[in-house]
Amino acid sequence: MSRGLTFTRLADLAHPIGTGMPRWPGDPPVTFLEVACREEDGYDLRAFAMGEHGGTHVNAPLSFLPGGADVRAAAPWPLLLPLAVLDLRGRAAADPGAHCAPDDVLAWEAAHGRVPRGCLFVCNTGWHHLWREPERFMGVQWGALRAGPGDAPPMVFPSFTPDAVHLLVHERGAAGIGIDTHGVDAPDDAEFLCNRMALAAGAVVVECLAGLDGLPPTGAHALLAPLPLCGGTGAPVAVTAFIP
Repeated sequence: MSRGLTFTRLADLAHPIGTGMPRWPGDPPVTFLEVACREEDGYDLRAFAMGEHGGTHVNAPLSFLPGGADVRAAAPWPLLLPLAVLDLRGRAAADPGAHCAPDDVLAWEAAHGRVPRGCLFVCNTGWHHLWREPERFMGVQWGALRAGPGDAPPMVFPSFTPDAVHLLVHERGAAGIGIDTHGVDAPDDAEFLCNRMALAAGAVVVECLAGLDGLPPTGAHALLAPLPLCGGTGAPVAVTAFIP
């Protein structure tokens, strides 16, 4: 509020954390364990466990870069950033492997002006609507269509291209990139180039965003507050949008 931020409504851009939610292959599932109950202890208490990159989360440089900062040192949290939202839903509906490429960023600028310096640039692919269908969210069924005989089906979902990330963080000065799929990188990019490029430039990376449909292309702000995990390679993050 000290910046004179005004808004008419708030929106939660993080998915609820629960068992059965989509997760990267090999990541641990979300588990809950009853530790105390009111009948015996006078209060209810559960322990829970999940991967640091589960649910709506930020990635820390430590996850991809030698000597990188952990999640606590990655940014001056909580972080308030202007939001720029690219609507990729139409193309992603026709092609589950659609990419946000430099031409998409330039087309966005032709319609809405130059990408604001210091913004969080987010792709709305519509994938957040598949959150309750983990196999569809991870694109396993589309991968099965592309797999050869006897091959394990790869994952297929929309993402950024490294060239688009370079344009955003190096040429436009974006402070972060985000997407509503499980990765800013294409799932077949074993080098995670988009993550590496953004994090090496000091930008924030947010994945598995929710609730993007109600956001305007410009004018909103996002407040990001991850769990301050000591040594965290990433962390679940609360993301609140302030919408004018």
